[in-house]
Amino acid sequence: MTQLKRIDGLDGVRAFAVMLVFISHVYIGIPILLGQTWYRVFTRGGYLGVNGFFVMSGFLITYRLLGTAHQDGRFRWRQFYAHRAVRLFPGMFLVLAAHFVYAMIFDYPPLGVVADEWTMVRSTIFQYANWTIYKHPLLLIDNVSLWSLSIEGQFYVLWPAVAYVIFQKTKKPIFGLLILATGITLLIFHRAFVFNDLGWYAAYLRSDTRVESLLLGAIGGFLWLKTDYIKAQFVRVMSIPATICVILTVCYSSADGSYIWRGGMTLFDASVLVIVLALAAGVYPGRKLLMAGPVDWVGRISYGLYLWQIPIFRIIDRHGTTLSSGMRSVLAIGGCFGVSTLSWYALERPVMKSRWAKQLAGG
Repeated sequence: MTQLKRIDGLDGVRAFAVMLVFISHVYIGIPILLGQTWYRVFTRGGYLGVNGFFVMSGFLITYRLLGTAHQDGRFRWRQFYAHRAVRLFPGMFLVLAAHFVYAMIFDYPPLGVVADEWTMVRSTIFQYANWTIYKHPLLLIDNVSLWSLSIEGQFYVLWPAVAYVIFQKTKKPIFGLLILATGITLLIFHRAFVFNDLGWYAAYLRSDTRVESLLLGAIGGFLWLKTDYIKAQFVRVMSIPATICVILTVCYSSADGSYIWRGGMTLFDASVLVIVLALAAGVYPGRKLLMAGPVDWVGRISYGLYLWQIPIFRIIDRHGTTLSSGMRSVLAIGGCFGVSTLSWYALERPVMKSRWAKQLAGG
């Protein structure tokens, strides 16, 4: 494949990924769910929704970088970083600003309001929130989801230069792939050692234990765009066991268990990548489901939904103690989807389509 095109169904994958995270956190606003066996089973692997985003990000970043450089061999650095900034910053800044106002009005947390809010803003803007949360777990409790954006941000800074050297400057990119494959293998063992020595929380938040998901997606992006190694029929067949693997891992692999940190996460990531490749080839058996209207819509607002869910759940938990479970459910679910939809249609999409955004990218 040599031409860039929109991959139908990816918004559907985003929808399922964000709903895994959303449902696993909704108990914060609706505590009664913790008493339901089905809820505890289904949400055991909700944290893996973030892995889905990591794999897709690695794939799409590499796909776009190499795709735009295909005709004349030049990387569009400005275009890449402008696109990332325009896509990510407006929604993120809105959440940070809204929470700052909330913290000032309600004096939350009771001690160190300004200091804590500034720490959150600074660590998010400069892309090290995951390390801040790792060292101070309660400091950013209302915006803990921002940790994953920092890991992606760190990857966005470093990966384009690495990809340029490996895929554009080397005469035989296969050597670069071998280096990356070796690096991923070492990272898998490293993650297991971190889990053994420091526990699951460290393995969950550290950049060096989570970058493997992004790198795996990046390799998939290169293989799909620049080689003939990926065969449509092969990924179609493999996407079926891959889907089964994703479902079973989500249902049976908890974040504090050893399996996921000793190879299970890599198997999950590889399965997600196979599904993405099958969608890119247009042969995924579940493609129509992923492209269905409601699923596609959730995928489009998934970024806002991911950003707003925990702040809204925490606020409901903090101020809605006298409300019935039904009312808390309406506020938690309706509030998240309502604010996320408003963010998408009133802020995120208009900014992306604005003349200013095109000028920033050099278009």
